[in-house]
Formats: sequence, C-alpha cells, structure tokens
Amino acid sequence: MDLWLLLLVLVSLFFGWILGRWKSFKKKVTSNQFENCIQSYAQGLNYLLTDDSENAIKVFTKIIEVNADTIEVHLSFGNLFRTKGEVDRAIKVHQNLLARPDLSRKQRNAIIEELAKDYLKAGLLDRAEKLFRELIQLNDNNLTAYRYLLDLYIAEKSWDEAVDCAQVLFDQKYLDASTTLSQCLCETAEKAVLKGNRKKAKDKLTKAIKVDENCVRAALLLIQWHLNVKDNSAAKKVFQRLIKKSPEFMTLYIEPAKKIFLQVKESTKYEIFLQQQYAKQPSSRLAIALLEQYEATNKLEEARQFLPEVLAKTPSFDVYNFALRFLRPELMQLADTWRGLSSFLKAMQENKAEFVCTQCGYESHAIQWHCPSCRNWSSMKSV
Repeated sequence: MDLWLLLLVLVSLFFGWILGRWKSFKKKVTSNQFENCIQSYAQGLNYLLTDDSENAIKVFTKIIEVNADTIEVHLSFGNLFRTKGEVDRAIKVHQNLLARPDLSRKQRNAIIEELAKDYLKAGLLDRAEKLFRELIQLNDNNLTAYRYLLDLYIAEKSWDEAVDCAQVLFDQKYLDASTTLSQCLCETAEKAVLKGNRKKAKDKLTKAIKVDENCVRAALLLIQWHLNVKDNSAAKKVFQRLIKKSPEFMTLYIEPAKKIFLQVKESTKYEIFLQQQYAKQPSSRLAIALLEQYEATNKLEEARQFLPEVLAKTPSFDVYNFALRFLRPELMQLADTWRGLSSFLKAMQENKAEFVCTQCGYESHAIQWHCPSCRNWSSMKSV
C-alpha cells in the first residue's frame, strides 16, 4: 500500500512540475536532455515497481534539481519521508533547503514550518518550540504555528504557556479553541490549588466557565473550591446549574452532591436527590449511592425493597457486590461462597470500562478529560 501511495505521489509531483513549467522547461533543455530525463524517470518507476523505494527516491531527487521553481517539490519529498516515519531523512531534506541563500520569505517560512513539524515528530521539542516561536515572530497571525505550539506545550504539561497559545486561538475564533482553552485553564487551576494559591485557582475556573459554559470539569472544580472555603450556598448554585446543563455526566455529580448536602446535614435532601435522578435516568452508580445512603441512615427495609428493582433495571458488578454483602447475614450457610463470589465480581469491576471516547473509542475506568489516544478534550462520555 505504501509503495503505490509513494508511486502516485511521485508521479503527480513530477508531471505537475513538468506541466506547470512546460514552456520554460522546453527552452532550458535539449531533446537529448529531455530524453535522458524521461529515461531516468522510467528507471525510477522501475525501482518503485520492484519495491526499491530507496533508489527510486534518489533518482527522482536527481531529476528535479533544487532551485526556486522546485522548492515545493522537495518540500513534498521531505513531508513524504516524515509521513513514512523516516524523520531523520525529512529533517535532512528540510535543513538542506533552509540553508539555501536564494529563498523568498514565503519559501523560508514554509520550510521552517515543515522542519518544526519534523522536530516535533522526532520528539525534539526544544528545537520544534524554537522554530514555531520564530514563525510567530515573523507573523503573529500564524495560527498554524500557535496550534502546533499548543500541542507541544500540552505534551510537556506546560499549562501556563498552553493557556497563552489557546487564548490567541480563541481570540481568533479557531475551531474548538474554547474547549481547549477552558481545559488548559482547569489544568492551571488544579496546579494553583496544589500550591495553595486559592485566588488564582478561582480566577482560572471562573474564566474557564466564561470561555466554555459547558465545561463540566471547570464546574466540578469550582464546586470543590467553594466547598473547601465552606461556601455551601455558592457550591449548590454551581451544582444546580451543572446538572441542568449536562445531565449526561450524572455519575460524576454523585460525590459533589453528597458533600454539598451532608456538609450541612441535609441527608434527607441528598436521599431525595438520588431518588429523583434515578427515576429520571437509572444507573448503577446512582443505585449504589442510594443503597449506601439507606444503609448509612439505617433504612434497611428501604434498601431491601429497592434491591430487586436495581438488579432488574441496572445490574452491574457493584450492585451485585453490594447485594451479596448486604444480604450475607441472612445466608450464613453460604457465607464463604458469597464472599468468594463478591471478591471475584469486585476484581472484574476494576477492569470494567466506564467511560468511552466518542472520537476514537478509547475506553477507561475513570474519566479522562484529555483522551490519551486521540488527544481530544472533553470527548469522553459515560458508558
């Protein structure tokens, strides 16, 4: 497959170059030179057909001499190397092009961009950053450079720098920039919390929600911030707005709800909240939370009556695990069997995917705000 892709690319490059410059080309070469050129091209095709891409590329490179008219062709050669994973060769091609003294500003910028991509692919992040920064200095509206620089800073977890790049893209209304900026702000907020800088954390979270009002992560972090400073009323306001805007993440809201209601000793309201949410959208997580609340408040009969409904509607490893533990005192003769089965179910639960990326299908037991597979932000949904 790679062979034929390379063949098509090289054929199109060569004939595109010839046809685009046919008049000037005829003036510059004799008939013998043109015949030699065609023979060399045929030799290159033959190398390709015998799966000898190494010699094929050498032949094609010799045919098209590097000059002002063929810079784009050689750029394509370099990009082809990078696409095939031959990053060292791509770097060599682009470095050689960049060393030429007769480059126009446009050509130089294009080569710098491709060389920066080579360095990024090779993991030479410092070199890539330097070149992308150079591109931005040459043209502060180079959104492509900002986009690659943003990816670089995210990979390095340099969140303050990532925020700066994302802010530029957001201001220019770049695609999905609001999501990226809000997530990067969340990262800086979490970092500020760890350093004990509460004011900075709140400022970042407030801005994250302003940038993207649907940012679930920012809302959850802001709820926790309010709870940490004992402002239950503010936490509840953010919470109520959150469950109305993004009910699909209800499993993530159970723990904040528990903290909000139980912090002010409103266990009955917490129980009612769980009952209402389970009635709207049954899930095993909500069921477990309600069953545990019944158990904690000694409402054992309510738990017994609720269990059959849960096992019928939303069976899961957690639910069965709770049922086995909860009912075990009534089945003492089978205690060892139930205990072993409970341990088995619990072990399987640890390997169960609870979230899936809507972009690439990556599965995870815990929520991942930045998908490790496709690198998209906020793309994970509850299974």
